[in-house]
Amino acid sequence: MSDPVPSVPPPTTGPAPLFPTRVASREAQDDLTGATRLWLRRLPAGRRPQRLCEQFPRVANRVAWCWADATIREQTLDDLLEDRRGGRQGFPAPVVRELQRLREFCAQQAPAVPGPPWWRAMVKAVRN
Repeated sequence: MSDPVPSVPPPTTGPAPLFPTRVASREAQDDLTGATRLWLRRLPAGRRPQRLCEQFPRVANRVAWCWADATIREQTLDDLLEDRRGGRQGFPAPVVRELQRLREFCAQQAPAVPGPPWWRAMVKAVRN
């Protein structure tokens, strides 16, 4: 009777893999991308997260990358502001305030919800 789990062949010392895993250098992760710089210029001056970009450029790049999709943007900001795993150090207070201002800006930019007043109230309650 054969074993139901296929065995893994032992590693070989042959040629390098066709598609080696590429890890970005730490320096590259600590720089703002061009897309992030463009995103910053498009934000109103009072909403630009300067401290986030200076202290956590990798996180700023992530927020900028998610910005075009409202659902992903809101989820990303929520994930950054809420500690769901517990015991996290969190961001410094000035960075938290910048993230909160970004979330408020998103809420202001959201299109009005059509429908009767009771429906708008329900949608607003769900969003908060």
